[in-house]
Amino acid sequence: MAESLSLTARFEAIDSPEALKRLALSELPDFCAYLRQYILETVAASGGHLSSNLGSVELTVALHYVFQSPSDKFLWDVGHQCYAHKILTGRKKDLHTIRKTGGLSGFPKRSESAHDLYNTGHAGTAISQAMGEAVAARLLGQTPAVSARGSAHPVPLPTAVAVVGDASIVTGMAFEAMNHVGYVRTPMLVILNDNEMSISKNVGAISYHLTKLINTGFYKSSKRGFIALMAKIPLIGRAINRLAKRFRMSMKSLAIDHQFFGELGFRYLGPIDGHDVARIVNVLAALPPIEEPILLHIVTRKGYGYPLAEKDPILYHGVGVFDPAAGIQKKTDSAWGLSKFAGETLTYLGGRDPKLAVITPAMKEGSGLNPFAAKFPERFFDAGIAEQHATTFAGALASAGIKPFLCIYSTFLQRGYDQLVQDITLMNLPVRLVIDRAGCVGQDGETHQGFYDIAFMAALPHICIISARDANQLVHMLQFMLHYNTGPIAVRFPKKEFVPFDIAAVLKSKGKSQYNPFKAETLSRGRDVLILSEGVFAEKALAARELLLKKRIQTEVVDVRALKPLPTQQILRAAKGKKLIVTLENHGLRGGLGDLVAALLQEKHVHVPHLPFGFPDTVVHHGSIADIEKQYGLTGEKIAARIAAALR
Repeated sequence: MAESLSLTARFEAIDSPEALKRLALSELPDFCAYLRQYILETVAASGGHLSSNLGSVELTVALHYVFQSPSDKFLWDVGHQCYAHKILTGRKKDLHTIRKTGGLSGFPKRSESAHDLYNTGHAGTAISQAMGEAVAARLLGQTPAVSARGSAHPVPLPTAVAVVGDASIVTGMAFEAMNHVGYVRTPMLVILNDNEMSISKNVGAISYHLTKLINTGFYKSSKRGFIALMAKIPLIGRAINRLAKRFRMSMKSLAIDHQFFGELGFRYLGPIDGHDVARIVNVLAALPPIEEPILLHIVTRKGYGYPLAEKDPILYHGVGVFDPAAGIQKKTDSAWGLSKFAGETLTYLGGRDPKLAVITPAMKEGSGLNPFAAKFPERFFDAGIAEQHATTFAGALASAGIKPFLCIYSTFLQRGYDQLVQDITLMNLPVRLVIDRAGCVGQDGETHQGFYDIAFMAALPHICIISARDANQLVHMLQFMLHYNTGPIAVRFPKKEFVPFDIAAVLKSKGKSQYNPFKAETLSRGRDVLILSEGVFAEKALAARELLLKKRIQTEVVDVRALKPLPTQQILRAAKGKKLIVTLENHGLRGGLGDLVAALLQEKHVHVPHLPFGFPDTVVHHGSIADIEKQYGLTGEKIAARIAAALR
């Protein structure tokens, strides 16, 4: 017991790569167990991403044990597997602040540490970035003075390592990057952290022995010597080398069914057990100097070491505060997120229209689509982390007579923008875009904020944009969209909860011809100020109205509902006689409702002062949504105070 306590005390002091390297190889399994428990207890007490971080502990420890960050370059893809990395790079004491206002980001972040090379919130980027780092190092001729393993011999160049986690290897960017890396033969390492694919035991054993063979110094030196010797033979030397290479690849393909990476120009190694830290260390230590593109395939399990997370990694992917001993207690449905309302509504509508199909880029659970997928599997399409493909696929379905609903987060729609332009809007194809997490997303931070979708969609031809202020409006808008075949249409809504209701009863109570989201809705009357609100910010507009009434300022609140086309005539009528026009939106100030209304007022020569409220043209960092809104003056109190000041 005393020895165990002493070991734990020693581990507690390890918060840097230098301290980690002082451990013996035999101590690493115990340290990984300690680190995993530390992550579990900290995340359970504060919230954050759990399953992915429990699964990547051994890999992270091995990387920092073998290589020398930040001289060697670690690129994390996807970024939410980086908690152990943060602990080992000086941020252990702050891990309890992760994703909180003013605390650590839940993703790699350049401003936090020199060990975080890029802000990584989207998938598929690491191989491109690692290639850039590797090429730049060679162009600049970097020569660190000490090797990654602390020897006296200098390492010629740093190693660029892309750690590709979850399913991000299937993104188009990843394949584009691998194709380029393989073509130009950039020396770098890609680690495929595979927690999805099943590898048979026979294949794994053969592959492991092959990996041991081709990683020996004898193999490397023999291979180089053979190539050099053959090249000297006049006329036939190059041909022999080509045949030899094809023979080696063919023999390898007989042993393992992974020639795909070889065809892309990578030397494939693995698969190996991603929870055997000693094996990972030994394989990594045998690699340098890296002289060609290498892909190391490790097999891990999400939630590893915590049985409840291993059993249900999706439930434990992103967690709030919970008791690790009892596990997450599933909430009753006292409140539904708007995502769930969207999924349940599409399921209801799907039962009434066999042409309705749903597409999502790897966000089935997050977008509330489990019910639809279960009931209509032949009409549900999860495209994986491939937003470009998903967007063009939706356009083709629409062109062929299907009614596709592309359910996608605002931040991820950005990745399919070219396809939205070329393959949907220019051809005026009736794709229905269901844009989740629009506006402020809070704890996921700047890489996930949905502040740009109005701006980048409003510039496009044919597309219509509507915004739901609550669950009831969203349900009716989705039904309206089902029957809207004029062209592309998008509905946006944020991460917000509402009390559940009977969707079928609500939709049956009002005919489809009676609901028109292109018409604004007046929520209150008043003679002094006009507030044009977008989406859920109508709630803030009404709160400001009540506060202004106490100052004898009467405010008219209008939910515009449609951002494109704007309900122009209704806005102009409501603006008559007003002393001030206010726009209030859950979006960036540039290109959003405020700019659209300002352009309208200028065009129609309406000379009434305009006061816009929204998120500024700057990077908005992570924190609670309430804290962020307060910081940028988007509360009822601050809105009312600024309006009153503007009227003085």
